[in-house]
Amino acid sequence: MLAGNETLSGWTASPQGRGTFDIVLTCILTIILCCWTTVCPNVPALTDGRWAQFCDKFDLACIGLLGPEFLLGIALGQRSSASRSVKKFKQLKGKYPPWTLTHAFFADMGGFVLEAPDLSFPIPLDAEQIFYLVENKYIDYSAIDEEEIRDKNKADGLARLLTVCQALWFLTSSIARPIQGLRMTTLELTTISFIIVMFATSYSWFHKPSDISRPITLQCNTTISHIRNEAGLRGLSDEYRSTPLDFINDDEYVMHLIWDHYINLLQRLHIPLFTRRITTRPHNRNRGDRFLKTALNFEFFAGIVIIPFSATFICAWNFYFPSEAERILWRTASVFFFFFGAIGGSYTWMWHLMLFEKYKQNARVSRIDASAAHLHRGKATPAGSTIPLPKSLIWPVSFLCFFHCLFRTYIFVEDIISLRSLPESVFSSVNWSLYLPHI
Repeated sequence: MLAGNETLSGWTASPQGRGTFDIVLTCILTIILCCWTTVCPNVPALTDGRWAQFCDKFDLACIGLLGPEFLLGIALGQRSSASRSVKKFKQLKGKYPPWTLTHAFFADMGGFVLEAPDLSFPIPLDAEQIFYLVENKYIDYSAIDEEEIRDKNKADGLARLLTVCQALWFLTSSIARPIQGLRMTTLELTTISFIIVMFATSYSWFHKPSDISRPITLQCNTTISHIRNEAGLRGLSDEYRSTPLDFINDDEYVMHLIWDHYINLLQRLHIPLFTRRITTRPHNRNRGDRFLKTALNFEFFAGIVIIPFSATFICAWNFYFPSEAERILWRTASVFFFFFGAIGGSYTWMWHLMLFEKYKQNARVSRIDASAAHLHRGKATPAGSTIPLPKSLIWPVSFLCFFHCLFRTYIFVEDIISLRSLPESVFSSVNWSLYLPHI
């Protein structure tokens, strides 16, 4: 029975609208999915547990959240290193199984550790070191099996597929809104910027295994001291950054030196952000936040991605803002981000090409002088000691990074506080029926 004044209805369309909570929830979930499913942490040490593995992934996700362009730089450096490794292994004389990008990524992420008679525990290798050891017959190449690597890969394909579908749907909806004359929020633009970098980072890490819990151990019957002596170095010396095999690949990338400078500064301030500290000597794992030397073609690819990423914020130039001060701050921040990638990246790259070799030579001389001074006083050389980065590099970079952090924080804050006052069309949903064929 129906009440006398109750109205009957047939097929009823969904309401053409969305609320503030819908906007916030969709954007935040999309950003979290992009940051979490994209990252591929390095292999933990043999002594690490699941919590350490989670922390490594969480640290990379935080880098992706606070500076997605930096995560892209890490991924492109690893992709560039893997490509170089594949080319080098093709030069090996003899019949060897093919060395693939999967091999190279797995090696650089610390997937192979080396046991030697004079080591107290296995040390992690990278692709360059494995090439050197194989080329000089110190290890058996047949022990490196790609199928075993694939078996260890625990990448969540379903989560990545859902992330891609959600990102594509979000992009499609965002493109359709201005076509139908509907306004967007700055939070949605920020989400689009994450999606752009997410696709580029995922492409860079496409061949990288994910969520590996245990490395593969390679046996070496030759002592590390003998390997170093054969290379013209002092035995099992303490003069290395990470492991005694650092001499094989000592071509530091200036971006990593800059990154390390700030990470060490944060750790001295007892702010353990972005990276889990390595306390063993030599290191028992390869850090996942290393910026590896990036080839010019990958630098060019990064530039192609950074331009639309930075330009996303400029798209809000004529958006409605609750106050004039917020509009001016947003425009200032968007212009800064647009030039940050070009100026900061170009300056660092040119410094690496023109001045870095001279800096490394001075650094070697300084280390030799420091070692001589310590030996003269009857003391051992400080492990992994380095000289400070020159002011011509660190001051401009510090200036840019300060404003990057400042404006990045403002972008996140404005994304939320601007929701307090929005045009009515922001809450209208896209009318998809306009795009369906009909008579």
